[in-house]
Formats: sequence, C-alpha cells, structure tokens
Amino acid sequence: MNRQLKIDNLLLGILIIFALILRVGVALKFPNIFWADEIFQTQEPAHRLVFGNGIVTWEFRDGIRSWVLPGILAGIIRLTAWLGEGSYGYLLGINIFLSLLSLSNILVAYLWGKKIGGIITAFICAGICTIWFELVYFSPKAFTEVIATHLFLPGVYLGIFGNHFQLRKRLFLAGCFLGIALALRIHFLPLIGFAVIYICRKDWRQKWLPMIAGMIVPILIFGTVDAFTWSYPFQSFWLNIWVNVVEGRSKLYGISPWYEYFIFLLKSWSWFSIPILILAIIGLRRSPILGWLVLVIILSHSLLAHKEYRFIYPALPMLMILAGLGTGELVLSLSRRWNSIPKLLITILLCLLVWTSTSVALLSRFNIYNPLTFSTFGTNLEDTHLYGATNNLLALQSLSKANSICGLGLWGIHWALSGGYTYLHQNVPIYPVEEAADFAELKAGFNYIIGNRSIPFPYQNYTLQKCWQGTCIYKRPGTCSPIIERDINSVLKKSGN
Repeated sequence: MNRQLKIDNLLLGILIIFALILRVGVALKFPNIFWADEIFQTQEPAHRLVFGNGIVTWEFRDGIRSWVLPGILAGIIRLTAWLGEGSYGYLLGINIFLSLLSLSNILVAYLWGKKIGGIITAFICAGICTIWFELVYFSPKAFTEVIATHLFLPGVYLGIFGNHFQLRKRLFLAGCFLGIALALRIHFLPLIGFAVIYICRKDWRQKWLPMIAGMIVPILIFGTVDAFTWSYPFQSFWLNIWVNVVEGRSKLYGISPWYEYFIFLLKSWSWFSIPILILAIIGLRRSPILGWLVLVIILSHSLLAHKEYRFIYPALPMLMILAGLGTGELVLSLSRRWNSIPKLLITILLCLLVWTSTSVALLSRFNIYNPLTFSTFGTNLEDTHLYGATNNLLALQSLSKANSICGLGLWGIHWALSGGYTYLHQNVPIYPVEEAADFAELKAGFNYIIGNRSIPFPYQNYTLQKCWQGTCIYKRPGTCSPIIERDINSVLKKSGN
C-alpha cells in the first residue's frame, strides 16, 4: 500500500507540474485579452497601488469593486517585479500566481474521481482537467469569477467529502473557501447557497454552524476593507448589485437572450458537445451534485440580461469532472472484460489522447464571438481568442523598457484593448487619438504612437519603429507638453466610462 501510495503521489505530482507549465507557457506565448475586465478591474488598479499610475474606470470611481483582489495582486507585483525588465517581470509573476491557484481544479478532479471510481477514474478526471483548452486558457486570467471558481471547488469537495478532517474543522474550512468565492463574485450567491444547503441539509448544529462561521470570516474581511477604502462596509457588494441589476448599467455592454450560454457552449465545443454531454450524463449518475451545480450556475446567470462566457466558468471544470467520471466508468467496464493490465493502460492512454486531440482541435477554432458552426478544426489560429489584442499588448510591453518616452498616443486602438499601464509600465500620460484632426491638438502631448492605421500625411515626422501584424510603434524626436484634460483618465471621467 505504501508503494502504491508513493507511485500515485508521484504521478499526480508530475501531472500537476505539467499543468502548471502548460498554463504559464500558453499565457506567455499567447498574451491576449478575452474581456477588458481581466486588466482594468484587477491588474490595473493593482498597478496603481504599487506604482501610482493606472487607468481608472467608472467601477473604481463609483466604488462598486472591492480592493481585496487588486491588493493581493499588488503584493504579487511588488514581489515579482524583479523577474524581468519593464512589465515583463510582474506579468510573469501574476501568471504564475493565478496558474498555481488554478491547480485546485486538477487536485479536486483527482480526489473526486478517486472517491467515485478509484485511482483509474481519478487520473482520467485529473488528466482531462489538465489538458482541456478552456481551463488552460482561462486559468492565468485575473477574472474574479475564475479565481472564485478555483476556491469554490475545494470548498464543495471538503463539504461533501474530505473525511480525513474532523467534521466541524472540515466544514469550517469549506465555509472559508466558499465565503472567499462569494466575496469575490457576489453573483455566485445562488450557486454557493445551493451548495451549502446540499452539504448541510437539516443538521443545524453539526454542519450549518461551522459552515456559516467559516463563510462569515472572509466576508467580514472584504466588508472591512470596503469600510476603509470606500464609504461604508460592504459597499462594493450592495452598490454593484444596485448599479448593475437595479439601474441596469450592465445592459449598456450588451443584452442577450436567456439561452445565450447554451449557444456559447455549442460555439466552443462544436459537435463534440454531443459525446461530452453523453459522458457527463454517465458521470452524473455517480455524482449528481455536480450536475445540479452546473445547472444552477448556468440558469441563474441566464436570468441576467448581460451575458459573458466567463460568467459561467465554474460550469466548465465541473462538466469536465463529470465527463471524466463517465470516461472512467467506460474504461472500468472494459477492464473487467479484459482483466489485463497492459490493455488497461493502453485504454487509459488512448482515452487521454482522444481528449487531448479534441482539446487541441477545439482550441484551433475557439472564438465564441464567431457565428455558430460545427467545424472540427479552425483554419486560422489568429482568429481565435489566443490572439485577442495580442499585437497591442506586445507593443505596449515593448515600450515598458523604453527610456525616452514622455507621452503615448493610441491611434485607432481602443483603450480597453490596449493593456493599459499594466503593460506600458511608464509614468507618462496616455492620449486616445480617435480622428486625424486630433493630431493637431494632441501631438505635443506624446512622442510615441501605437496605432493600427497609417499616420496622417501632415504628421510624417513620426518614424516607424516596429510592427506586430499591423499594430505599429511610431516615434518622433523632441519632448512632450502635457495636454490638460485630454489624457485617458480625464476622457473616461467625462464620458462616464
């Protein structure tokens, strides 16, 4: 038993290390923006905490966002800035930190699979969560819903299983995980509420009290931080709900029909949705709670007018665990017929190979904003989310090491797709240049331009420096004179963005 335990731990350790390398490697190879919030709601305010400069969006002017996560990321930035010049060092540090948090998906998948189907099922579940393209893609991203998911899953596992802990301690720890997840993403209230009810049932003293006590601790911390950073405790919770749900501010960013999330899944998984769903249904028989949680997260978010794929991120690892349980059950049924270890190993490897191939194929077409098609492979990798705003990020990051920059103009590039000071990392003003006529008024404010259009004819004193697939850096000689009320923060404040 000890030898078997050591082998299992060794293989799991190798799988987790591979998962970490894969996630950090993809994030470094393909810097991209899925949605602007991953920068301007988390990393940009963190950069402002550490270095004093950053783009301030309306959420942080109105006080509907907590400073807890930006504060944590600010600590990561401070600790890892030495890893590279300019913005390279701390961006690597953030990627590593967030990727480490995401490994909870793999650990929970392994433990859940082991509880339900044994070691074989455990490694199949963990292997699927290791290589699945959406989990690899989203793991290093600083979205509150993504980070909350990586804490929610351990909380649910500890609440349902985790017999190696004494009951009250286990439920208190589960409550802490669930409480942090809820504080990070208040929209998860139906999901977390359902999970707590399922775990505790009618056992008030033994289960409800330690679970609620565990949840209260992190929620009080978030509320206290709001009291010191905003006007009153829990301001970011209630004001967020009021502004986005009651006042309908979120509707300004798009309104979708109730079934949009099912369309998103079809766009992402193509015809592979059918076998994945079949395997998940097979797994559902062994672990129905995961299926209920998937339905709760999708249906509760379907009631909201504004929909984004990242909002239902918790459903993705749970669906992969269910599909892993279904795959494991099929493998185990075959192993009983064969009764041969070599055949069993070959079957497991073939299963993981099929899952890996499916993941790679779907990654090659991964763009949920494209029209719905049922193709197997994509024809242009640059049309996927892997390359979303990549050129802009690379351009700004290259300027983070420039010594002569005194101002930056964004020509034809929307500020939300620029990467902000998180990537620029220069204490200089940024000016949005929307029309050719703006050059006459703003040209004195910047000596560098990043644009995806050619420079207008009267301003040919700018020299091309470098291009990334149509996004280019231009430089002019001379110094800069600040243009009052035309920098990016002044423009955003006037427009209410």
